[in-house]
Amino acid sequence: MEVFFRTRRLERNYQRSAGAVREWGAVVGRKYVTRINQLRRLRNFREAYEVRAFALHQLRGERRGTFAISLNERWRLIISKGDSEEIVVIEEVSNHYDG
Repeated sequence: MEVFFRTRRLERNYQRSAGAVREWGAVVGRKYVTRINQLRRLRNFREAYEVRAFALHQLRGERRGTFAISLNERWRLIISKGDSEEIVVIEEVSNHYDG
């Protein structure tokens, strides 16, 4: 699957994992890179539902139209579908319980 990033910062944190570790900590930063690599190996968005470790689910309310993938306990990767089933957009990394 083809992966795009909503911001250059998200893309840089993927390309240079040290930035992801600095921004979100070692566990979440490494998992961020791992999850994107896993997404890239999929053929289409539907296959993401088959990856149990993702715990992929559609979000509601003001986040309607986006999906969450588990990173670590309270952290999640927010994604959206691109123009086709073969494209995914990385929207943000979110602390689910950060209020």
